[in-house]
Amino acid sequence: MPTDEIRLTQLRRMLTEPFADLDAASAAIAADPWGLAQALVAEAAASDDVSSMESAREYIEARLEALGEAVPVAAVEAVNGAVEEALAGWA
Repeated sequence: MPTDEIRLTQLRRMLTEPFADLDAASAAIAADPWGLAQALVAEAAASDDVSSMESAREYIEARLEALGEAVPVAAVEAVNGAVEEALAGWA
Protein backbone atom coordinates (compact mmCIF):
# COMPACT_ATOMS: atom_id res chain seq x y z
CA MET A 1 0.00 0.00 0.00
CA PRO A 2 1.31 3.48 -0.82
CA THR A 3 2.55 5.71 1.98
CA ASP A 4 0.43 8.59 3.25
CA GLU A 5 2.70 11.03 1.40
CA ILE A 6 2.17 9.18 -1.89
CA ARG A 7 -1.60 9.07 -1.35
CA LEU A 8 -1.61 12.79 -0.57
CA THR A 9 0.39 13.53 -3.72
CA GLN A 10 -1.99 11.41 -5.80
CA LEU A 11 -5.07 13.12 -4.37
CA ARG A 12 -3.56 16.56 -4.94
CA ARG A 13 -3.00 15.63 -8.59
CA MET A 14 -6.34 13.90 -9.10
CA LEU A 15 -8.44 16.60 -7.46
CA THR A 16 -6.21 19.51 -8.52
CA GLU A 17 -6.14 20.90 -5.00
CA PRO A 18 -3.09 21.77 -2.85
CA PHE A 19 -4.29 19.86 0.23
CA ALA A 20 -2.19 20.50 3.34
CA ASP A 21 -2.63 16.93 4.54
CA LEU A 22 -4.67 13.74 4.15
CA ASP A 23 -7.29 15.00 6.60
CA ALA A 24 -7.99 17.96 4.31
CA ALA A 25 -8.13 15.68 1.28
CA SER A 26 -10.48 13.28 3.08
CA ALA A 27 -12.76 16.15 4.08
CA ALA A 28 -12.89 17.33 0.45
CA ILE A 29 -13.77 13.82 -0.72
CA ALA A 30 -16.50 13.53 1.90
CA ALA A 31 -17.92 16.88 0.78
CA ASP A 32 -17.73 16.08 -2.94
CA PRO A 33 -17.46 12.35 -3.72
CA TRP A 34 -18.42 13.12 -7.34
CA GLY A 35 -15.11 14.95 -7.81
CA LEU A 36 -13.09 11.87 -6.85
CA ALA A 37 -15.34 9.66 -8.97
CA GLN A 38 -14.76 11.86 -12.02
CA ALA A 39 -11.01 11.79 -11.43
CA LEU A 40 -11.01 7.99 -11.11
CA VAL A 41 -13.07 7.54 -14.27
CA ALA A 42 -10.74 9.91 -16.15
CA GLU A 43 -7.74 7.88 -14.97
CA ALA A 44 -9.41 4.66 -16.05
CA ALA A 45 -10.22 6.12 -19.47
CA ALA A 46 -6.59 7.14 -19.95
CA SER A 47 -5.20 3.77 -18.85
CA ASP A 48 -3.99 1.33 -21.48
CA ASP A 49 -5.03 -1.47 -19.10
CA VAL A 50 -8.71 -0.52 -19.31
CA SER A 51 -10.55 -1.93 -22.31
CA SER A 52 -14.09 -2.45 -21.01
CA MET A 53 -16.49 -1.23 -18.35
CA GLU A 54 -15.59 -4.26 -16.23
CA SER A 55 -11.87 -3.53 -16.44
CA ALA A 56 -12.64 0.11 -15.61
CA ARG A 57 -14.48 -1.02 -12.48
CA GLU A 58 -11.55 -3.26 -11.51
CA TYR A 59 -9.08 -0.43 -12.11
CA ILE A 60 -11.13 2.01 -10.03
CA GLU A 61 -11.63 -0.55 -7.25
CA ALA A 62 -7.86 -1.08 -7.09
CA ARG A 63 -7.24 2.68 -6.99
CA LEU A 64 -9.76 3.12 -4.15
CA GLU A 65 -8.08 0.28 -2.26
CA ALA A 66 -4.67 1.91 -2.77
CA LEU A 67 -6.01 5.25 -1.50
CA GLY A 68 -7.12 3.40 1.62
CA GLU A 69 -8.21 5.46 4.59
CA ALA A 70 -7.73 8.69 2.64
CA VAL A 71 -11.22 7.99 1.26
CA PRO A 72 -13.59 8.19 4.23
CA VAL A 73 -15.63 5.04 4.77
CA ALA A 74 -18.81 7.12 4.68
CA ALA A 75 -17.84 8.45 1.22
CA VAL A 76 -16.94 5.13 -0.42
CA GLU A 77 -20.55 4.24 -1.24
CA ALA A 78 -21.17 7.70 -2.70
CA VAL A 79 -17.94 7.51 -4.74
CA ASN A 80 -18.89 4.07 -6.07
CA GLY A 81 -22.38 5.29 -6.98
CA ALA A 82 -20.93 8.30 -8.77
CA VAL A 83 -18.46 6.05 -10.59
CA GLU A 84 -21.30 3.84 -11.80
CA GLU A 85 -23.21 6.91 -12.96
CA ALA A 86 -20.16 8.19 -14.83
CA LEU A 87 -19.45 4.78 -16.37
CA ALA A 88 -23.03 4.59 -17.61
CA GLY A 89 -22.02 7.32 -20.04
CA TRP A 90 -19.51 4.91 -21.58
CA ALA A 91 -22.18 2.46 -22.70
